[in-house]
Amino acid sequence: MTKFTNRRVQFGRLRRLLLLAGLLSASIQLAHSSEAPTLIERPNADAGPTQVSVGIWVVDINSIDSAQQSFVADVAVVLRWKDSRLAHTSGGVVHYGLEQIWHPRVVIVNETNSVIRRLPETFDVEADGTVLYRQRYVGSFTQPLRLQSFPFDKQDFRVHLVAIRYSPNEVKFVPDQGWVDAGLKQAGGIAQSITLPDWTVDKWDIKTLPYTLAPGLKYSGYVFDFTASRNVEHYILKVILPLILIVMMSWAVFWIDPATSNSQISIAVTSMLTLIAYRFAVDSQLPRLPYMTRLDGLFLTSTLLVFFSLIEVLVTTILDNKQQTERAKKIDRYCRAIFPAIFAVASIAIFA
Repeated sequence: MTKFTNRRVQFGRLRRLLLLAGLLSASIQLAHSSEAPTLIERPNADAGPTQVSVGIWVVDINSIDSAQQSFVADVAVVLRWKDSRLAHTSGGVVHYGLEQIWHPRVVIVNETNSVIRRLPETFDVEADGTVLYRQRYVGSFTQPLRLQSFPFDKQDFRVHLVAIRYSPNEVKFVPDQGWVDAGLKQAGGIAQSITLPDWTVDKWDIKTLPYTLAPGLKYSGYVFDFTASRNVEHYILKVILPLILIVMMSWAVFWIDPATSNSQISIAVTSMLTLIAYRFAVDSQLPRLPYMTRLDGLFLTSTLLVFFSLIEVLVTTILDNKQQTERAKKIDRYCRAIFPAIFAVASIAIFA
């Protein structure tokens, strides 16, 4: 009995020792983790705005969707600033997480929910306290478009970086001098081999531009702007040219004898229905706009001319039934010149 009691006492002592060792290990780990700084205030806040160097490179622009008022792009962003509180003597680069050090809380205000971040959300700190942040944003970005001149339009697009917690007096964005010294104008640019199929990038620009969320709420911002022109060959060959042929098809009624009214009415009605169906097919490429585009103007002119050609057929058919065939043929001869002239003048007025 005494031997059994001694074993129980020894086992109890061993368990207490293991518990103390576990607590000691946890306290050591907690002490090590507390060594990683948690910096909330921006560096040298009393010395003026914190200068953040920015480099932006558009890796690719995949598509521009006029109907969705957006574009899909792959954008690489590099931010660099100095925080002397993070200077260290360990040599090499030290890595920190998002909540461990101060950073400008940069977001892209016109990104959609589809945008993903390809790189880890970490910061690299060099021995002198220089902080480097790299990120690659891939996805869709919203962009209001002015489509009055569609399809002969030129649009401005923007990627707008904003420090969501800091005003221009607190954070100042500037071009990254390292990128400039490496030959990148304004510390940014667009890759030459982008996959944008139906647009041509004409120019780009990078500048500091504050972001105004509401009156009195202005945040420090930095934008990458580029201008692109729509390639019109697709629309000329696959939209405008078939539309012109449909309208010209409706003019065939002016060369058909009014006595064969069935053929005239059949051609006119077929032209009208074809034009309506064609319009619905093209509308899927555009948003529902409160204004007319140039292509809308051409469609409206074409629809009216096809409709009036149908009216002309009805008029000449009635005249032929009333034994006024010569008068009906005379109207047809006039319309052979009037309708093409109206269409030509209207087209020049729309696209000039």
